[in-house]
Amino acid sequence: MFKRIQFVLAAVPIAMMMGMAFPASADVAGFYKGRTVTIVVPGGLGASLGLYGRLLAEHWTKHIPGNPNVIVTSRPGGGGTKGAAYVYNAAPKDGTFVAEVLAPSVLAPTLRNVKFDATKFQWLGSITQRPSVVSVFHTAPATTLEGLKKTPVIMGSTGLGSETYLMPTLMNHLLGTKFKIVKGYKGGAAINKAIAQKEVHGRMNYWTGWTTIKNDWLKTGKLKHIIQYGPKIPELPNVPHMADLVKGKEGMAMLRFIEVCEKVGMGFWVAPGVPKDRTAALRKSFMATMRDPAFLADAKKRRAPVAAISGSELGTIVNAGLNVSPALIKKMKAVYGFK
Repeated sequence: MFKRIQFVLAAVPIAMMMGMAFPASADVAGFYKGRTVTIVVPGGLGASLGLYGRLLAEHWTKHIPGNPNVIVTSRPGGGGTKGAAYVYNAAPKDGTFVAEVLAPSVLAPTLRNVKFDATKFQWLGSITQRPSVVSVFHTAPATTLEGLKKTPVIMGSTGLGSETYLMPTLMNHLLGTKFKIVKGYKGGAAINKAIAQKEVHGRMNYWTGWTTIKNDWLKTGKLKHIIQYGPKIPELPNVPHMADLVKGKEGMAMLRFIEVCEKVGMGFWVAPGVPKDRTAALRKSFMATMRDPAFLADAKKRRAPVAAISGSELGTIVNAGLNVSPALIKKMKAVYGFK
C-alpha cells in the first residue's frame, strides 16, 4: 500500500505556490457560485472508479472558488471511451463538466477510431497511480502462469478499449497464455459478480480495485495473482512483474505503452475549450483537496490510496507515453485485432 502522499508541483506559478489568489479568482468564484459541477465517471459506480469519483465529489466543493455543488454521474461503455467522448464533444465547455479517466481510454486514439484526442485533455491531476495485476479465482481451471499456457481460462472484460481486454490479449501474444476473453460487462463490479458466479474465471484489475472493493477476497486467499505490471506492488513480492517476463525490444515497447495507464491512474480532466482561468482554478482546488485532512481520513477509511500527481505532470506523462513509432502502432493494432 502507498505510504505517503506525493505532490508534483512542476510548472505551477509562484503566486499559486504561495497561496495567493488567481488574478481572475473573483470572476471564477462568481461563475461557480450557485452552479453544479458534474464529475463524469466512465464506468460503473460500484467499483473503484466510482469510489474515487465519489470520494473527490464529497470533498472538492469547499476548495473550488464559489463552492459549487459537486455531483457524480456514470457513463460506462467502450473501455471508458464513451464517457470521454461525451465530455470531449457534447458536454458544456464552461468548466462545469469534469471527466474522470478510465486510464486505457487515453490509448484509444492511437489504436482505433474514437472521437477525442487524449493529448488535448486539460488535466487537473490524478489521485493516485494504479499498479495492476492479472488474477484468477482460486477455482479456475489453471492458477499459475505455466498452467495458463496449457489450459484455456475465461477472463471478463468491459470491452476492446479496456485493460481487461488489452492485457490478457498482450499476455497471449507475448507469454503464450490461453486466455479466452468475454467482453461486454458494464463495469468492474459486473465482472467481479461474474467471477463469483463462475461465469468467468478472472480479470485484469488495478490493485486498488481489489483492496477497496474486494478486500475480503484478498484476505481469504480467493484470488491467485498471475502477474503484476506498472509500479511494483509491495504486498506482492512473490508475484512476477510483466517486465521481467517479456523478451525482446518490441515486446517491452508494447508493455511500456500499456503502462501509461498505470501512470495516469485515477486522473481527472476537462475538455479543450474550457476557459484557462477556470481550468487553473480547478487544478489548484484539486490539489488542495488532495491535502485536505478530511479527504485523506475518508480515503484511508475506504482503503483508497492517495499519491497525488499534478495536472501539468500528468500531461507530460501522457504526451510522452503516446509518442510511439508508427511501426509499433501497426503491430499492436494487429495483435488486438483493431482495423
